Amino acid sequence: MTINARYKSFLRFAAICSFLGALTTILLIFLANPPAADFESQTMLYENKLYLSKLWILFVHPQVNFLASLGIAFLLLRKYPLQIIVGTFFLLLWAFTEISQQALLIDSLNQIWRPGYIEAENELGKTMFETLIKAANGISDSKYFVVIYGFGLGSFFYGMAFIKQNGWEKWIGVALVFIGLLSLSSFARYYLEVSSLNTLVNWSYEWIYPYLQPLVRIAIGLWIFKEIKRMPAADSTNLD
Repeated sequence: MTINARYKSFLRFAAICSFLGALTTILLIFLANPPAADFESQTMLYENKLYLSKLWILFVHPQVNFLASLGIAFLLLRKYPLQIIVGTFFLLLWAFTEISQQALLIDSLNQIWRPGYIEAENELGKTMFETLIKAANGISDSKYFVVIYGFGLGSFFYGMAFIKQNGWEKWIGVALVFIGLLSLSSFARYYLEVSSLNTLVNWSYEWIYPYLQPLVRIAIGLWIFKEIKRMPAADSTNLD
């Protein structure tokens, strides 16, 4: 197989990952969260298939989207090294942190601590598991701190690379910059207590983000396929 053919195979894989990223985004946004108003009902979520399915989707979601971003990096690195290198660093930070966050929730919280609380034979055991369950919320939130920070900066820098392109892909850049700034605004209101952002951020997450994010993932996949068609049909260098 030639070098060019292998590059195209990788890019097709990245494009498919972007489409899968759109699918996981849609599922995460539009699948309902099971009701769990108090501690006891939340503890029983480890038996809820919808809840567990969303955790697994969240586990896969950053993986396919980061792999798609590597396709973008392959195509744009030489043109915009600063934006792509910095953006890839922050997207890697986001993806790894979100993967580890979901691993914590899938394994420790829902396979060990919540069942342990239900099955505990005395108050001492219940108290121990209750403490671990409540601690998981703090650990998960600390990871979310990194998740929206990394995703925000990574999306912003990739968007700044796309904006420099000619044609319709410039609008991918505009959308990614918006998504990045929205994530950073959410970070600011949660962790820097910039409460003045609440109304705008809440409105954007309700009316813009649920539709824009999947469309951007689809557009990225289509753009990668467009770039594949522009590549030479053959390469004389053979790696076999």
